[in-house]
Amino acid sequence: MSSVRSSQFSSRPVALVTGAAGGIGGRLVSRLVAEGYHVLAFSRKGEPTGQPFVTPVACDLTQPAHIEAAVADLARQNVPLQAIVHCAGVITPQRMGTTDTACVSAQLMVNLEAPILLTMGVLPLLPAGGHIVFVNSMAALVPLEGSSIYTASKFGLRGFALSLAQDVQKCGIHVSSVFPGAVDTPMLRREIDNGGSPLNFVTAPATPDEIAAIVQKLLCRPRAEVFCPSSDGILAQLMLMMPRVWRLILPVLLKKGRKGQKKYLAAQQKPPV
Repeated sequence: MSSVRSSQFSSRPVALVTGAAGGIGGRLVSRLVAEGYHVLAFSRKGEPTGQPFVTPVACDLTQPAHIEAAVADLARQNVPLQAIVHCAGVITPQRMGTTDTACVSAQLMVNLEAPILLTMGVLPLLPAGGHIVFVNSMAALVPLEGSSIYTASKFGLRGFALSLAQDVQKCGIHVSSVFPGAVDTPMLRREIDNGGSPLNFVTAPATPDEIAAIVQKLLCRPRAEVFCPSSDGILAQLMLMMPRVWRLILPVLLKKGRKGQKKYLAAQQKPPV
């Protein structure tokens, strides 16, 4: 775990971003620097970004000891955190009966346990007006066939965020969650290669920058939950309340999703102009 030094920070507010080497995280780091933040860019290897006002931090979120060490370092340096954004996430589509226990552990750890442990650790460093943002997934509302562990982790993360918001309300700390559908990142392409759900393509995948822009806006104007696209969020919440209707409409959504997936894959194969 890379060491953080308080002398690195100017008068800029400090934001901690996990998954900083990923598609959404990378775009968010750039946006936050432009917004005036100094960013602690958490990633597994802590690769330098070359950007000013960015401190790379190596922290393997599959290892609780790494998280504990990172938190201890931040506390020791009394880092003045203003925001923490949980962008890191992993998915390994597998049907029950063929599930690899290592993949189960990794998904639960990165998607659910790590955000909980990291939030617990840095909460004392967040002042009134601080903000915690979880980049969740529409899988927190819609059960994905073949990705039950990922779905369970995201359902759990939503529950944690909603409960956390009640716990910290009296401290003046904001808690928000963003629920994207599919996002056009390497993670999505790996998911497709491993048999991921066609429901990802009921609507066209968002770009990483679109989701980063939503997070950036939330840090200025807090909201509890934001769904992207909003139409999917409305449908998903209705279906969550009415499982029977969900089962009836699922074949229609799968058909639409398969068409969307086919269109997406065809666009990926076109040579650049």
